[in-house]
Amino acid sequence: MHLKDKVGKKITLRGKISDVPWQHMIEDVENYNHIYYFDLEGGNQIVIYSKAEIQCASSLSVTRKVIEVRGKSKRPGKIDDITYVEFHIIVDDWTCLD
Repeated sequence: MHLKDKVGKKITLRGKISDVPWQHMIEDVENYNHIYYFDLEGGNQIVIYSKAEIQCASSLSVTRKVIEVRGKSKRPGKIDDITYVEFHIIVDDWTCLD
């Protein structure tokens, strides 16, 4: 699934809160103060934002809208002027699948 095609749309994804966060951009999403690195089924990782703490022991299903996050490289010494794009999820509903 390409999240680029889902920006602004409501989707459901399965995965788990990661134990090993990769380096991602983080967005300030008003009222969504709980930020998680989320390992998708299939091996990729994205960032999800929730109003409430997510307390699932292992796998879960999250539902809500896809947002686009843009930023510059965080790598010191980079001189290129590339804008990086990631797709994150604003979560309003989740289901623990334990």
